[in-house]
Amino acid sequence: MGDNQREIVRNEETVASGEPEQTTVSQSTTNTTNEANASMATGAPYMAAPPAVGSQGTVQTTTRSDAPSDRVESHTMAENVNDPAAAKAAGVTWLNSLIWFVVGVLSILLIIRFVLLAAGANEDAGFAQLIYGLTGWMVAPFANLFGQPITYPGAAGTGIIEWASLVAIVVIVLIGWLLTRIADLALGTNRTTGTVYTETKRKTKL
Repeated sequence: MGDNQREIVRNEETVASGEPEQTTVSQSTTNTTNEANASMATGAPYMAAPPAVGSQGTVQTTTRSDAPSDRVESHTMAENVNDPAAAKAAGVTWLNSLIWFVVGVLSILLIIRFVLLAAGANEDAGFAQLIYGLTGWMVAPFANLFGQPITYPGAAGTGIIEWASLVAIVVIVLIGWLLTRIADLALGTNRTTGTVYTETKRKTKL
């Protein structure tokens, strides 16, 4: 069987137990003889009757006695489908989902970083330090790409418009899309080239 061929294996089993329905055949034979009628009362002369003409018929009668409780049939059918192409497609789908999950988490962290900087959040706060520490490595390659960031007074500190964070988000999404395309081409297929059927029937009488 080919790598991308779907195989269907079907097993069918019938088990019959008990006595089958009873069939009774009866046959009867009927004979009919034609005799000459002589009128003895009127004194008519006797005339010899022609030879007897006989006819014979046979009637056959068939009687079935169905007894549902006397005979039990058990019918079982199992079907197993083996589709390698579908299995490969499922594996690639799982890998692509994992890639997009990672891309989504990284993108959300970068968005939070951009919002905190733009709002002028307190850099000494624990949450701000955590976000800046997790996303610093993603922003570093794009630092000073657009020159010095725009600064202004913020809520608790200096507000910063960090374009590098937005660029990092776009780059990470593009990398995720590229990885999913590579996975589709290298690891999986969603095409089935053919179907092979295997069918087995078994009947058992008890």
